[in-house]
Amino acid sequence: MVILVSPNYPRITMGKSSNFFGQPIYGQLIKSLDREKIVEISRKQGGEKYVKSFDGYTHLLTMLYAVIQRFDSLREIETSMTAEVRKLHHVGIGTVPKRSTLSDANARRSEKFFEEVYRDLYDSDKDILSSDSRRGGTEEWIKRLRIIDSTTVTLFSNTIFKGVGRHPKTGKKKGGIKVHAVIHANEGVPCDVQFTSAATNDSFMLAPSTTSMMR
Repeated sequence: MVILVSPNYPRITMGKSSNFFGQPIYGQLIKSLDREKIVEISRKQGGEKYVKSFDGYTHLLTMLYAVIQRFDSLREIETSMTAEVRKLHHVGIGTVPKRSTLSDANARRSEKFFEEVYRDLYDSDKDILSSDSRRGGTEEWIKRLRIIDSTTVTLFSNTIFKGVGRHPKTGKKKGGIKVHAVIHANEGVPCDVQFTSAATNDSFMLAPSTTSMMR
């Protein structure tokens, strides 16, 4: 599973503590999440087998927190959540997940689980997230227009992730992951997001199998 955040995305800092779970922005994010529906999605994907407490909803909350805080390791996640253990119950997390628990959950739950949660939220909230100017009085051709863009997240080497760009003087390219996004011109959030190796061209997003998934 890969959850990425742009290096230019700022940490959420409000008040004295940047790791406070009860902050308004994080609270607003989780208010749109339906625990029962998310757990059911995880169950359909086989992610609830042999699970005692760390269900799909708790897993999602933990990973959202890690992305917002731009954590790079399981150790950082566990340490930060342990420091804020008294505030966890406000967001529906009963206990701090151990590194081994989180590692097992990342391996057990398919990325399809997170994809389906996103698509469900997109279908139910896309009109709310779009601006009034985009929703009202838009010409029909604008509604059919889709915009495709991508950004490359540079990683350590091209040993695992295929490199992109021209060869530098060293003769080696930097490997990375490319994030491809498709957005309807009259909406404010992507309708489809795909992760590939950095060398993948955007044109694959035009394939019928992909566009048929866009609603």
